[in-house]
Amino acid sequence: MINDFHEMLTAYTGLTIADTDQDKVRTFLQNRLAELRLEGLPAYLGLLRGQTLDADHEWQQVVQALTVPESFFLRDKGQMHLLQQQILPELIQRNRHHRQLRLWSAGCSTGEEPYSLALLLQQLLPDAHDWDVLILGTDINDQVLTKARAGLYTRWSLRDVGPDVLAYFQPAAHGLLSLDASIRDKVTFRRVNLLKTPFPDFEINNIDLILCRNVFIYFDPQAIATVLDKFTQTLQPAGYLVTGHGELYQQNLNGLETRLFLESVVYQRTVKNPPLALAPLPLPVFDPVASPPVEEAVATPATAGTSAPEPVPDHATAMKQAYQAGDYAGVLAIAQTMPAQDADFAVYYWSAKAFACMGQYHTAETRLQLAFALNPRSVPCHYLLAHIKELQHDIEQAKSLLHKTILLDETFVLAYLDLAALYEGDDPERYGQLRGQALSLLHKLPSDHYLDDVDAYVRDLIQALP
Repeated sequence: MINDFHEMLTAYTGLTIADTDQDKVRTFLQNRLAELRLEGLPAYLGLLRGQTLDADHEWQQVVQALTVPESFFLRDKGQMHLLQQQILPELIQRNRHHRQLRLWSAGCSTGEEPYSLALLLQQLLPDAHDWDVLILGTDINDQVLTKARAGLYTRWSLRDVGPDVLAYFQPAAHGLLSLDASIRDKVTFRRVNLLKTPFPDFEINNIDLILCRNVFIYFDPQAIATVLDKFTQTLQPAGYLVTGHGELYQQNLNGLETRLFLESVVYQRTVKNPPLALAPLPLPVFDPVASPPVEEAVATPATAGTSAPEPVPDHATAMKQAYQAGDYAGVLAIAQTMPAQDADFAVYYWSAKAFACMGQYHTAETRLQLAFALNPRSVPCHYLLAHIKELQHDIEQAKSLLHKTILLDETFVLAYLDLAALYEGDDPERYGQLRGQALSLLHKLPSDHYLDDVDAYVRDLIQALP
């Protein structure tokens, strides 16, 4: 019966439930049944199926419980730089004659993204008062929209901004910061279910730019296709769609053209006679000698003892070097050049690392599962997944994965160091044992051996450890 709830959730919202969230769903359903005094899940599903205000209210309870709003101002500096330096200036120039600009943040959460657009336009369009400008923020969740309209934020939401942006905020009650009305009034908020709300409509039409970032990572593939088609019909000819990195991987881009930039891959609605478009910047040329020598992970029992290793494919080397340079968009751009049928372990592994570094943990885990399907005993994959779980504050799962990493390769020194750090506060004895084992392993390695995951040579790491 719980599968019926999953199917209804996907059909109504497009959302899918990760395996790691199944217990959360069961707890939510048990609590709702108790609070509403319903006899069982069939009665609750009947309530959700209704075309009533009670059903609408209950769907809000569902989305508020099962979605985690996470956003901050000017999120993803690469994409923000692209918007500020190229996309928005082009749209402003293109629309000079009729002085109209229409921007939509779809899945805006608590408002940081549409307000970021307003802040960018404050700099780029000083005569905005003479324009017809729409900056629309939409979300399925009424609760986050209420917070967005209030314009009150913690300093955590402003962790990536400079003094020019901070100047638009004033101290408010309870340690919050209030966004100046001159910016707040530029944004309109509205509830929209991307899957079920019909659009284009009276307000959402002829859009120049749609931002829909870190939304599709939670969606069912068929729901993505449906929403993508609606977005395409809603864009102006040559209008732009910006998603999270890699979110449209393997999707049919009917009516959209891919534009590749150093900062990100973006999409543009195709037209028969397109206006002057942005010239894509070339991908960086990767010089193998630009980075320190990096050894691959130590062979596991599943791979050791065979004949000479196969040569590493060119795309794998390029993705690794882009990752080491901190060019995560470059990693994903290379991955997107690989046809789906040619995707291999390197494509999944390096794109997972890139997504993890950008804070897109759900997508990173999805890519890791594809990598695990090709190599279930992969030490780097277990190690990376442990890091992701730690960043998600799932410490017990992180410990378990690090233990498994050591079982797969008892010489993998980084796993000992990370596991020691997790035990430091609550088990000093275990902490000391693991640190001792790590030091012992380090002393067995050449002093000039380079450990890319901690960006250090063995000699430096030994010196840094007590």
